[in-house]
Amino acid sequence: MLKNWESGFLALAFLLSALNIQAQETEISQLEKRIDSLEKKVKDHQTSYKKVFGQELPNSRNEIENRAYTGFVISGVKGISLSIGGFVETDLIYDFNAVGDKNSFTTSSIIVNPTPGSGNVTTFSVRPSRLSFKGKNNENSVSALLEFDFEGNNGTTTPHLRHAYITFKNWGAGQFWSNFMDSDNNPDILDFQGPNGSLCVRVIQLRYTFNVGKTNKMAFALELPGAEITVPYNWLPKGIYPDLTASFEHSFWKGTSHLRLAGLLHPITYINSLGSEYTNLGGGLSFSGCIQTSKLDNINLQVNAGSGFAKYNNDLGGLGYDAFQSKTDTNRVATLGQLNFFLYYNHWWNARLSSALGCSFVGLSNDHGVYGPDAIKSTSYASTNIIFYPNDNFKLGLEFLYGNRKNMDNKMQDAFRVQFTFFAKI
Repeated sequence: MLKNWESGFLALAFLLSALNIQAQETEISQLEKRIDSLEKKVKDHQTSYKKVFGQELPNSRNEIENRAYTGFVISGVKGISLSIGGFVETDLIYDFNAVGDKNSFTTSSIIVNPTPGSGNVTTFSVRPSRLSFKGKNNENSVSALLEFDFEGNNGTTTPHLRHAYITFKNWGAGQFWSNFMDSDNNPDILDFQGPNGSLCVRVIQLRYTFNVGKTNKMAFALELPGAEITVPYNWLPKGIYPDLTASFEHSFWKGTSHLRLAGLLHPITYINSLGSEYTNLGGGLSFSGCIQTSKLDNINLQVNAGSGFAKYNNDLGGLGYDAFQSKTDTNRVATLGQLNFFLYYNHWWNARLSSALGCSFVGLSNDHGVYGPDAIKSTSYASTNIIFYPNDNFKLGLEFLYGNRKNMDNKMQDAFRVQFTFFAKI
């Protein structure tokens, strides 16, 4: 017979053993959940490749530009995950003709009547390289994106803020791609600038996005006020009224394709030399799309038309082409018509080799004669390439580019460029 104290000791031992087993089971259950979560994240990372009707391909530029590649998760505590991503890109560029922008093929910077011998220039650049940080909660209802490239001023590689954007459910606030542009419509090209006829601008904004059915979404945004105008030195551009943008996008063919319609109202406010304040209204419409035509082929297209929206154009942004001093009323400005477009065809030869071929155009009217003879009348852009992906994280590419600038006096200049690119994802 066991003594009372021995029985009590054995009972206590059994109790402690049972509690220990329960604690171990709880810990194992928590570890299993953690492992499942990590496996899901790894799976999401591994399946971040383009899937077109079952065909797995490396990330295209379009997927990289619209943040489909989210990077490596470095923490995941208290319901918040933080990921770091980006890429390193080195461009080797050779210009046969004089181009003002040595790092990107900006056709508006083509020099008309260049100095003899100013062509035949070689440039090495790492400016497109990118680093991004993204945090979000487990429900994906709140997220924050901070992204930089190395497009510093005057050709430097100083870090340059691209995005600083917060989302909460349907709302977004901060610096991000304008709602007027289609950020999911980039052709798979190597040139960092991209087609001259595309819309491309990042602005501080307040945006509301919502779904309309299963395949449609709409968005409205108030965007940073301010215009880029060419006026006498004693005039003052003024930002009062924010830009208003609206967009409607329809996805189809299992989400591999979309068509998008967007509109812009762009108030242009200024104070003239007499101290009078005026506001002109610029704006435009944009139709764009990315259409998957087969398992290995897709088309990118975009058409933009309107008046006084040069600020949003990839080729004219920053040049003061939203409005000029009017010739008929010298105390006011005039906005002139603008038509832009691009069309690109992308083809995968196999899972490791792709090519893109396309062209683009920007045209400006001069109905009121407000442009000077050296102002831009039109620019053209065309390119083709071949890109090799030795594995899922690297690519090598060779691209041939052609550009043309035509001024209001009808003087024009062609430019040719060859670019070789090394690219590695982080």
